[in-house]
Amino acid sequence: MADGLQMGNLSINDSQHAPQGNGPPGRAAYIPPHLRGRANMDGSAPPPGPGYGGPRGGPRGNWANANAPDFSPRGPANGNAGGSYGGGNYSGGGGAGRGSGDGQWRDGKHIPGPANARVERELFGVPNDPSKQQTGINFANYDDIPVEASGHEVPEPVNAFTNPPLDDHLISNIKLASYVVPTPVQKYSIPIVMNGRDLMACAQTGSGKTGGFLFPILSQAYQNGPSAAPQQASGQFSYGRQRKAYPTSLILAPTRELVSQIFDEARKFSYRSWVRPCVVYGGADIGSQLRQIERGCDLLVATPGRLVDLLERGRISLVNIKYLVLDEADRMLDMGFEPQIRRIVEGEDMPVLRTVKP
Repeated sequence: MADGLQMGNLSINDSQHAPQGNGPPGRAAYIPPHLRGRANMDGSAPPPGPGYGGPRGGPRGNWANANAPDFSPRGPANGNAGGSYGGGNYSGGGGAGRGSGDGQWRDGKHIPGPANARVERELFGVPNDPSKQQTGINFANYDDIPVEASGHEVPEPVNAFTNPPLDDHLISNIKLASYVVPTPVQKYSIPIVMNGRDLMACAQTGSGKTGGFLFPILSQAYQNGPSAAPQQASGQFSYGRQRKAYPTSLILAPTRELVSQIFDEARKFSYRSWVRPCVVYGGADIGSQLRQIERGCDLLVATPGRLVDLLERGRISLVNIKYLVLDEADRMLDMGFEPQIRRIVEGEDMPVLRTVKP
């Protein structure tokens, strides 16, 4: 039997890359391709180039440069610099907030972020943009629509978007959304919710019910600031992003289409604010939703099933919830979500709070 495979004038031992070995004279030993480059190495490392370990040659220095600014993804320990979340447990580095254009809560004050023309076009469209619907009906011409408000000492309705009772920053976003006057349901829901009362509202589709609960919730968030997240239990450590979210407002809706619509509205009216809205629903990649809430979640819009999943995973806590909204509550019950809703409201760490049921 031959000692090697030979095809024509080629042999597996014939290689221009192979150094002289211990084989027969004039014939080099075979070296696999992935090892051939090592034959020319003399054991000395090349001079260091730009990188983490060597000088970068620029004014920014390197990771070991004592003159470079300290990098801390969680911000200072006291949470005073940057847009803080949860009382300093989540903060953006360098005072830039949690994203480009986001506002901050600093020293007990709401500081709106800078305007962003691209984001404004995305959220609010351009004048007369048919894709950005404000309300289904021109309610400015329907002041005589009858509204029945029942309850004990019902607050007087509001007839304009003014401060008081609404926050100035919210009013600026309402104007960007081309809302002129409150719809009938908004006239009553704004003062009722802002007075700490429970509310159940019934109105036709396109009547502004979403704004009816978002306006008072966001207005009070801008005035009162974030709630401090509970201290981590002993033995629990967290690096970088905070893995558990502590939203202060929870909005439940039956379908992914509806929660997506509510989320889009929440993005409009939280534009340039410290409030970060998030949305979670079934039938979508849970990994991307987890990464979203890790970046901060102050107002959560969710379907009941997906929220229960995240609660079981320990990624969301309801201990800081101040407002609970059940949008299309009757439909959620018809779809069989009562066990999940009871689990969320009664079986978790949610405090006793005010509820809005549009």
